[in-house]
Amino acid sequence: MDQTDARPGTNVLVSAPSLSSSKQETCLDLLAPAPAEALDVLQVTYSAAPPELIDDWREHHGDLPARMGIVVVGDHGGLRGDDHDVPDNVFVTTANPNDPTGLGMRLNNYLTDHDDSTQLVACFDSLTELLQFVDLQSAFKFLHMLAGQLREVDAVGHFHVDPVAHDDQTISRLKPLFDDAVDHT
Repeated sequence: MDQTDARPGTNVLVSAPSLSSSKQETCLDLLAPAPAEALDVLQVTYSAAPPELIDDWREHHGDLPARMGIVVVGDHGGLRGDDHDVPDNVFVTTANPNDPTGLGMRLNNYLTDHDDSTQLVACFDSLTELLQFVDLQSAFKFLHMLAGQLREVDAVGHFHVDPVAHDDQTISRLKPLFDDAVDHT
């Protein structure tokens, strides 16, 4: 799949080593299928700070999207950053990594507030980290629900996984949840 081919209502599995440059480039490309002013970007992160995500976006695309939501999963202390680090059109919230139901509620709240005049794009970084906190069956149920919600609102969603961190059986179990895949292994 050419990463620019992701259509609304599509969920893509991005397989790449966690710290690879191809992972970040693919992510930033998939997050921008339209001009910034026409985008609503939702990023779920287990490891990045909101100011870092905002800076990465600006370096790669220039102007921030019309709306951006960042869900920081985990207890990262001051990870949210100071209020002056986050522009008014960027909404930051946190979620407990051991509670996929709570995370799902946060994501549902964001999706419910989506303005249909913008293209919703979503990044889940990463399945590898999700699986450190919940078992495969719980992760599958959560991802099935989330992928369905993203399809319902015609979002372009992508989900990162580090294939080196999982056995083939785990990857095979997750693949049916997605409409397409990008492999950088």
